[in-house]
Amino acid sequence: MKDHLKVQLRLPLDVHQWLVKFAAENDRSMNSQMITILKERMREQSANKDGPSTMPGS
Repeated sequence: MKDHLKVQLRLPLDVHQWLVKFAAENDRSMNSQMITILKERMREQSANKDGPSTMPGS
């Protein structure tokens, strides 16, 4: 998988619990759900040209 990068991620317990539940509700793995959430955010940011051009928290 040359087009993928494996990363290690630390999540607060409450975020992890929410993500597990949200993924299950959408019949997805936690990994797949995180990718979906991030891609949706990328599309939103691209559509909002007036928004900040930097990543949140930077």
